[in-house]
Amino acid sequence: MRRSIRGGGEVSEMEVDAVANGVAALEVEDSCGAVVVDEGREGKVEAEGEGGVAAAKSSKKKKKKKKVNSHGPDSSAEVFQALPSQKLVESLFPWTAVMRPRRGRCAIAARDIKAGEAVVVEQAVAFVPRSQDRTSVCHECCRDLHRDVRSVECSRCKYAVYCQDCEESAMASHSKWCKVSQQIKEVAKISDCDDDLLRFVMALALKRPLHNNDGGVGILKDGVIHSTIQDALALQTHEGKATSAWKASVRRGCNLLLSNWSLYSEVTENVTSTGSQFATLEELETLALLVNTNAHGMGSQGIHNADVALGMFPFVSMLNHSCWPNCCFASEGRVMTVRATQDIPKDTELCVSYINLYEPRGVRKQILADTKHFDCSCVRCSEPLKSSIDRFLEAAMCSVKGCDGVQVKSISLAGRNYKRDQGGSSWECDVCSRVANPVSSTSFPGKNISGVDKPWELEIEAENRLATAMAVYGERKFKDARVLLERFLTDFSGKLHPLHVFLFDALTPLMNCCRALGDAGEAARVCRNIITSLEKVVPGNSLELANFYFCLGEMYIERADESSTSPAIAKRYRKQGQEAFQKVRLARKICLGKANLPS
Repeated sequence: MRRSIRGGGEVSEMEVDAVANGVAALEVEDSCGAVVVDEGREGKVEAEGEGGVAAAKSSKKKKKKKKVNSHGPDSSAEVFQALPSQKLVESLFPWTAVMRPRRGRCAIAARDIKAGEAVVVEQAVAFVPRSQDRTSVCHECCRDLHRDVRSVECSRCKYAVYCQDCEESAMASHSKWCKVSQQIKEVAKISDCDDDLLRFVMALALKRPLHNNDGGVGILKDGVIHSTIQDALALQTHEGKATSAWKASVRRGCNLLLSNWSLYSEVTENVTSTGSQFATLEELETLALLVNTNAHGMGSQGIHNADVALGMFPFVSMLNHSCWPNCCFASEGRVMTVRATQDIPKDTELCVSYINLYEPRGVRKQILADTKHFDCSCVRCSEPLKSSIDRFLEAAMCSVKGCDGVQVKSISLAGRNYKRDQGGSSWECDVCSRVANPVSSTSFPGKNISGVDKPWELEIEAENRLATAMAVYGERKFKDARVLLERFLTDFSGKLHPLHVFLFDALTPLMNCCRALGDAGEAARVCRNIITSLEKVVPGNSLELANFYFCLGEMYIERADESSTSPAIAKRYRKQGQEAFQKVRLARKICLGKANLPS
């Protein structure tokens, strides 16, 4: 599978590390027990759940029942079960949960919804900062810890960090399980299980005793739904789809976590309804599955849009995925807000995107199959590839004289599984219908055509050339990387379709190189190309698009400052910069509810 290497709009600074924070590189579920993560998107999306369709498992007998894929053909046979706080949510927000064939349990607009309107505002049941970002946010309120915010690190575990407002109360609670926290990194190493996953499991397990007597129903406070652990447990976990290796590593990790809890925890009053302290091994494993399927990325919605934490939001998870979404989500502190990105008619399903959408259809479907365990059948994935813009993202230009068509792999046109070996796939032109076959001695049977590029070789060469350029870019050799990226674009433009994902992947690093070298004019030109491609492939409002417009505005202002000797030119650039910033404000007003520029 091709791995995405572009950034998701994190382009205002030249730090490669910062750019990497927004890289759309998917870490699929593997034998190491890693939390399934997808970063990069419109900014980013991370490990979002598909909106659970199975009730929480309360016994082994129930756990043995066959799971039905919420996006599969048999989902309509399932019995609908609302989350405990469902009625409370529907009393405030404009949607209702229903069962639909091939979609399972999903959110349907109860009335017409306007673009920018909030459809879910929910506080995390629990969250954990990502290990690499543990000093970026308070571990209690998820507040950003900037230079001007005093923070304190636990002197014992050397892991937990709190802001000055949370320090006293959070430290008092943390001290009860601090020694367990100290052991998690070693437990993760021994069990070959992801340490963020284990920390999240522990955070959820600590929530279990808090809701024994409230019936599992959350509360509404200041327009925010505070859902419960019971709401989270009612989500789907895809237990039957997880690999045996992943389950084994999780079992080892949870078993060691349980042992350490018995040895080191100072908590004696936390007893579950079963009478056992903390939780049972089976309960911890269920929580791990829950996290792996439904955890959402949380983080700053500035120019970097980098996820710095993982949170559990049961009602945000009720919104299914679509590669043509009509909603987007963003977090601030512990609260996640989902807003409509366009006007949505009554009875329309509300959908968000779980993944980076500037990917070929086959890649998107494979990512969703690997991480979310369903075959995407959204409107974008269901449209015949020959008439869809998706074909351009992996197409080579047909080099037959007089033909303006594009060549696409036949395996893609047939909608077959992307994981299958595509080395032997033929390529078919969408206009002249000629077929190029890598296993045939004649590229175009029946025709004597000279100088025809073999698209399969072109694709391999382009991928290798781009990888080489990106390696140099990753070493911060901006001058050399710019040369390689510009040569790459020159050599493959006209051969690959202008919207091809390889050409698009080269644009953001090239823009960054130009800015690092002080060439705002060329950087602005490249940025306009990025925006044009995004608007064609993923139309509508998104934070990713807003971030590129912000970068464009910055560069126009830079050019205005550089043109101080020519007032007329400076005035024109300044006007273009303000026009770009206005687009940023409009998009952020819809996606975030506030028309400010990112800081």
